[in-house]
Amino acid sequence: MDANNHQMEPLREGVRRGDEQSLLQSVERLHPADAAEKLAQLTPREVARYVEIVGAERALAVFEFLPFEIQKETLSFLGRETLRRLITLMRPDERADLVEELDESFRERLLSLLIQAERQNLLKLLTYPEDSAGAYMTTDYALLRAHTTVRQALDELRLQAPKKETIYYAYVVDERRRLIGIVSLRDLIMARPDSRIDDIMYRNVISVHVDQDIEEVAQEMVHYDFLAMPVVDAEGRLVGIITYDDIFDVMTEEATEDMYLLANLDTDDKVTSPIPRSVKLRAPWLLVNLGTALVASYTVSLFSETISRFVVLASLMPLVAGLGGNAGTQSLTVVVRALALGEIKSKGTWMVVLRQAAVGLCNGALCGLVLGLITYLWHRNPWLSAIMWMAMIFNMIVAGALGALVPIVLRKLKLDPALGSSIFVTAATDTGGFFFFLGLATLFLQEIVLHG
Repeated sequence: MDANNHQMEPLREGVRRGDEQSLLQSVERLHPADAAEKLAQLTPREVARYVEIVGAERALAVFEFLPFEIQKETLSFLGRETLRRLITLMRPDERADLVEELDESFRERLLSLLIQAERQNLLKLLTYPEDSAGAYMTTDYALLRAHTTVRQALDELRLQAPKKETIYYAYVVDERRRLIGIVSLRDLIMARPDSRIDDIMYRNVISVHVDQDIEEVAQEMVHYDFLAMPVVDAEGRLVGIITYDDIFDVMTEEATEDMYLLANLDTDDKVTSPIPRSVKLRAPWLLVNLGTALVASYTVSLFSETISRFVVLASLMPLVAGLGGNAGTQSLTVVVRALALGEIKSKGTWMVVLRQAAVGLCNGALCGLVLGLITYLWHRNPWLSAIMWMAMIFNMIVAGALGALVPIVLRKLKLDPALGSSIFVTAATDTGGFFFFLGLATLFLQEIVLHG
């Protein structure tokens, strides 16, 4: 028995015997995230048994850290009352995310367990577009009125705190629930007890619209360094807040998605995916890549006579194409990141393309000079060295320009800028590298052969 199984045995034994005290000793002394890692090694039926034994209230903190798949499977093994209590205690945004993943019949079962107000709140959260602020917000926020005193506000926050996700900020609304101000817990503690909230609140509140794209919300939260961002509807009424932990999850998901797309992979493809599924997800882009490779191959075939007259060209042309591909990937990565962070504005796109082309020119001149020198020392042919240098410059310019242009065009077409970009850029640099090098070699073939 390995060390991990040895550590898990008391937990499994406690679940099997229904020993509440043993389970609490095994789990509650850990941070909920660490405890969730241990529970995730149990079967969903065992996790459900754990929840039943310790109770929904104690189990909730750990349950919310479990992966969605385990959460979903665990729910099906819970008794009706425990299920009702667990779902009721969950934060609104976490509950909505979980319920959204369930099949329709089980979703209806869960909805029937909630009281009307909670059910309506959940259904409303589920109606927002997947990538909107509304889909990520929570309706658990601290609320205050402008006319209350600081002393009254602190008393209200003590009552609200157990049910709210965060009380670092309290949001001030008017009679129509329109957001008119914000006050931090620090401001409340520092203020005089008899001061009114409207005297100390910050009135110039920055908020986002409920339908705003979550990536834009993430950029604003990072820009303003907010722990939470208020979300309002078309009338300016406060409908929820987005906390930094949710935005961190969004940024992680987007970074992962961009990484996958740059490698032309579907985000559903995992190391544990069945072989047929991985093949199905990867094959389409590989076939597209095959098509672009055929274009590069056809370009080479156009210069077959040139290559036959000076065979050394065949060994050198992959160098130009390969370095161009790497340069294109560098520009592509920089631009995709800038687009994701909102650093590129619509009016400045051509300057970005020109800047990357200029970088390509400089790198092409440098790398071409080194490669030309190596070529001369290798083959003692000054014309061949000069052609290598010129081809490298031309291809690096193309690589830099297209590495910037392709993701920008995809963004303008309302597509993910990372989608297929690497294939298109690599295809262009491969084809361009072969064309520039072999084209120049064809123009100066007599001189190359004469000095060869």
